[in-house]
Amino acid sequence: MSSLFTLLLWAWLMASSFVVSGNMSAYASPLATSGFRFLLALVVITIALLFRWHNAKLNMAEQCRQLFQSWRRVCQYLLISGALVGFFVGLFRALQSTTPLHTSVLYTLIPLMGVLIARVWLKERTSGVRILGFLLGTIGALSVLLATQQALSFQWNSGDSIFLGACFLLALHVVSVQKWGRSLNALSGAFMIMLFGSIWLLPVTLIWGDLAGVKWSHSGFWVNVLYLTFFTTLLTFILQQRLVVQVGASRLLAISYTIPVWVACYTALSQSHLGSLLDAGFLMGVLLLLLALVLIDERIKQRSSLHGQGTSAK
Repeated sequence: MSSLFTLLLWAWLMASSFVVSGNMSAYASPLATSGFRFLLALVVITIALLFRWHNAKLNMAEQCRQLFQSWRRVCQYLLISGALVGFFVGLFRALQSTTPLHTSVLYTLIPLMGVLIARVWLKERTSGVRILGFLLGTIGALSVLLATQQALSFQWNSGDSIFLGACFLLALHVVSVQKWGRSLNALSGAFMIMLFGSIWLLPVTLIWGDLAGVKWSHSGFWVNVLYLTFFTTLLTFILQQRLVVQVGASRLLAISYTIPVWVACYTALSQSHLGSLLDAGFLMGVLLLLLALVLIDERIKQRSSLHGQGTSAK
């Protein structure tokens, strides 16, 4: 039950990031928001890492040397963090010309993209049942979108194309973490990602971030950016690392299909369109998403394997 609650908490926080990110466009440019978010997260995670080393009575200079002793690791984390930075910048840029609901639905394409990248790059094979689950999840998410926006057809915005590219970068980030991220613990790995992400963003933000246009004095800027930093960057990353270990990457990817449902619920509540949540298309989409969760769940394969062993034994 605790794992299920943690999965749902992660999905809810991810859904909230689409809504809050949409609010940030009124206070700062996408690059300025991303740059400040990464720098603030880097400060917090650096303090947490130093505190852990201090409590464990470890030599801080030696720990730093071990983190950066390999140029190969540095290059790997440059790619890992660069892909993540590209996703966040793409998200903020896309939200200038599309809606949080559209981006949350396109986000559900990431598992399929990840499967394709892992197949080509890591030579990983995925069962037909699980691929069917991914496809049903995507169809279900589209049904949720069409029902909630109360339209007969999907209206493709320019921001949707931008975010589609951003989704590919996040899928690449996830697969690259799977390939290279096991050499460090979760906190040290998060520090490396935030550090190199800040290095990627700093010069770009200074040149093209329109820092003069940032509304530093508005309380809305600080409320939104602090929420994005602590809840949808640091907390979701920590939860993600823990869930991958506890329940596996497939179940984490599966629960991401619920994200458009949470965003759709928020949109319907904020716009007083509660009737859209009872629409046949919305309910059908939710049912397809639930079926997708079942098909992608790794435990199905385990149960089938155990059943087969039991039959053989008889």
